[in-house]
Amino acid sequence: METFQLSLDTRGFFEALGVTGFLFYVGSFAALQLRLLDGNSVAYTLCNIAAAGLVLVSLIHDFNLASALIQTSWVIIGLGGLGLRMRRPKG
Repeated sequence: METFQLSLDTRGFFEALGVTGFLFYVGSFAALQLRLLDGNSVAYTLCNIAAAGLVLVSLIHDFNLASALIQTSWVIIGLGGLGLRMRRPKG
């Protein structure tokens, strides 16, 4: 019975991470559409990296290869874009 309870508790934790990632995705996209965020901003990129990272970690409990590949790609591309923005001189 303890193993079953631990499984439910763990599932809830990972599911909460995934839902938080979902909220980051939807929130940043809504902010983009409402012109509260610029699609080329560091803030938008960080929101997307956080969203993908959270969803990716949530896949530890219920793994899905296609989703893992998408989220991993999103994190890598986001980090690459963030690196370019940070190196680019302002002006």
